[in-house]
Amino acid sequence: MYPLLTAKDGKQMVNVPAGEFLMGSEEFGPESPQRRIYLPSYYIDQYPVTNAEYKQYMRATRAMPPRHWGGFDVPTGLEQHPVHRISWFEAVQYCEWAGKRLPTEAEWEKAARGTDGRRWPWGDIFDEDNALVWDRGEYTMTAAVDAHPGGASPYGVYEMAGNVEEWCADWYDAYPGSTYRGKAFGQTFKVLRGGNSFFTQNHARCAYRCFTRPEDSGIDGVVGCGFRGVIDGDR
Repeated sequence: MYPLLTAKDGKQMVNVPAGEFLMGSEEFGPESPQRRIYLPSYYIDQYPVTNAEYKQYMRATRAMPPRHWGGFDVPTGLEQHPVHRISWFEAVQYCEWAGKRLPTEAEWEKAARGTDGRRWPWGDIFDEDNALVWDRGEYTMTAAVDAHPGGASPYGVYEMAGNVEEWCADWYDAYPGSTYRGKAFGQTFKVLRGGNSFFTQNHARCAYRCFTRPEDSGIDGVVGCGFRGVIDGDR
């Protein structure tokens, strides 16, 4: 078990120790090249931020609720579901209030993948019991953050495959050494990771990269973006 830290917002955070890991893949151009990179130690939220936790933040800061709540109260029964339809700017503001920051793309991937280059947080074979994706053709908007205990990453971080996509700090751009020239690369879009309930298992791979504009808070009837926070170093 990796060390835990309790943050200002009451969330448990898991330590990801310093060291190298295998990032990216050669399956798709935006994910290449696959390479080993070194990251210092950091803590990351064990679960994504929930609706109940976002409500706590709203009380403390007078922040506005996600649009689809239909008011200032969490929809009944969704308290422990991940908050979503949150813009990148709103996610940053929450993290700053909680004494955290958004993870870099590399930090997110290492926390999800470990050091062995696996395809999904639990291993190389997809298991529908471990992630909320659309592989069964049943569209469920979100699930509780503790609904998939078998989907934990090597560090004990949950819901990093499916359910809701998660914001990262980075602009969506080419990796160092990449020969792929994506038209979306640059400083227009922010990186999203993890896939969601609207997409299939391919989007839930640890190496998969998605993106949208930082001001995007989603559209009605479709799952939007959520997030989790990071704190630097050993504590």
